[in-house]
Amino acid sequence: MSGRLGQVAYLGTWGPEPGQDQISPLGGDGTAGSLATGWPRYNRIAVQPAPYVGPGQVAWFQFTIQAPLTPGYYRLYLRPLIEGATWLEDFGVFWLVTVLNPDGSAPPPSGAVYSPLGYSNLSVPTSRGTFNVHLIKERLADVTVRTLTANSTDCTSDCPAKPLAQYVAENGAYAGMNGTYLCPPDYPACAGKVNSYDYAIYNSNLRRWINRPALIGQNSLLTFNGSATAIYRRSFVYGQNASLVNAPITAGITMFPLLLQGGAVVDSEFEQTAVQMTRGTKGSIGVDGTYVYLAIVSNATVTESAYVLQALGARDALNLDGGGTSAMYIGGAYRVGPGRLLPNAIVLTKP
Repeated sequence: MSGRLGQVAYLGTWGPEPGQDQISPLGGDGTAGSLATGWPRYNRIAVQPAPYVGPGQVAWFQFTIQAPLTPGYYRLYLRPLIEGATWLEDFGVFWLVTVLNPDGSAPPPSGAVYSPLGYSNLSVPTSRGTFNVHLIKERLADVTVRTLTANSTDCTSDCPAKPLAQYVAENGAYAGMNGTYLCPPDYPACAGKVNSYDYAIYNSNLRRWINRPALIGQNSLLTFNGSATAIYRRSFVYGQNASLVNAPITAGITMFPLLLQGGAVVDSEFEQTAVQMTRGTKGSIGVDGTYVYLAIVSNATVTESAYVLQALGARDALNLDGGGTSAMYIGGAYRVGPGRLLPNAIVLTKP
């Protein structure tokens, strides 16, 4: 019966894409970042059209979807429910929307392992084995990637650090992950340089580089200018080019090693440390022109984590810290961690 909680029927968004009660890029009511296509709510696609549907009677649902501007393949899974009571049987119904390239050709089919938007915990098969990964995946057009530091000037010892949740809260973000390698207080070798880090980070709030001299080095670099990204195998290629350095960016981070470039796994094992070549918890950030991926892979080497990002569909990817520093936060809670206090971090905000 229409208008009565516990009796009125809706179609709700369902998994695997976009996920139960999640926002779809194909429609909504204009709230929570959704499109305004006339849905009852951002995660309710349609409501029963008749005031009453009796036993054995048939009702139909009507709704509007809008194709995104970015070429690709989009799915809208739906499932009926009685609002406030129960979800009804899942028949596996979904709409597939194909957005063509500007020249009218079809976008290349994706052979990537499927992963939903938002947070997921997946088992990802690769040629190097199957690995568990904690993943945050979002459309670059829907979020702003921000790289942040606890220090406002270069720091070499007793540097400020804070928990990932604090970075998220202070910046109005909804998700975040740990950043670069750091010198933690529990390492004897770090006495006198606690919480320092040897990598250049673009502080998105200050709009300038911290540890800028580290740009002239052998580490790799990932930059963002809104939804546009650029990757460099060696950061000095960027750091020594005045036109690149002076071009606007909104986020940037150097680290070692580069995991993926142009979809290919980068061969860096001849440069890796013993710890990087030992299986453990490994962090990474990847992009593919459409999505950003924040990943924490369990029981993997750095190279194996590269294969995981490749399997998920990332085209370019950069290693991040892992081990006891690993931290991932989304939806008001830690999914991994909290880990150590962090001198730098990556967060995602809604534009």
